[in-house]
Amino acid sequence: MWAERITGALQARRDADGWRYRRCVEQNSVREITLDGQRYRHFSGNDYLGLSQHPAVIAAWQQGAAQAGAGAGASAYVTGYSRYHAELEQQLAGWLGYSRALLFISGFAANQAIVHLLAQKQDRIVADKLAHASLLDAASHSPATLRRFAHNQPSSLQKLLAQPGAGATLVVTEGVFSMDGDSAPLAEIAAATRAADGWLLVDDAHGIGVSGEQGRGSCWQQQVKPELLVVTFGKGFGVSGAALLCDDATADYVEQFSRHLIYSTAMPPAQCCALLAALQQVQQGDALRA
Repeated sequence: MWAERITGALQARRDADGWRYRRCVEQNSVREITLDGQRYRHFSGNDYLGLSQHPAVIAAWQQGAAQAGAGAGASAYVTGYSRYHAELEQQLAGWLGYSRALLFISGFAANQAIVHLLAQKQDRIVADKLAHASLLDAASHSPATLRRFAHNQPSSLQKLLAQPGAGATLVVTEGVFSMDGDSAPLAEIAAATRAADGWLLVDDAHGIGVSGEQGRGSCWQQQVKPELLVVTFGKGFGVSGAALLCDDATADYVEQFSRHLIYSTAMPPAQCCALLAALQQVQQGDALRA
């Protein structure tokens, strides 16, 4: 049965002309890319500031690996949490104006963890229709009720929020939507969320490092402070990983109960070193943003 199911799904994907390919990149210098021996101008990546190739970021990773090894070696709850992790979390929290920051191995994992942990059966999640798959998948698989509002339309959100709900309300959106490049009207969305006594979760994967003063992102740019802010490091920061920004109580709750966080090997300390260097470049990166 499994084999037939897999074969049928693969054939359906081929018939729909939707087959996905992974192409081996021979060289990626941010501005140019080499595939099959041919060089092209590169407009397909998320490394907006070119920090994946920045000498200071590369040197920091190398030095971190020499000092702390290639990997964390354990969950953060065993022996995987180092001074490098602590320093990165502290600097991120202070920079973005939050009490706490918690590191995750990827933005996908962070979004899944937060929604999975918070959403209960009586709750509702109201998400932008074009929110990232990590958010919509987590919401649809949670016990909460998922409703989707028209893309970047606060009036559509308000109509959904006006409907009665028994539990808590979580509104979900992004800062910058990668597929279309448009930005969410965060101030209006935040106002509607507050009026409904809900919490706002903003995934600013494509805004952090690029938008706002010192690259602090979409929320800072629009003077909005959501209860839950996810920033990822695979775009403007040029590395990988993610962080959740929140208050002390929420951070404690996530630390105590999030299985995604508890049962995952911690981010390599050397990666934290690279991210600290990338953060410095982001903060000083007005010329790169220009």
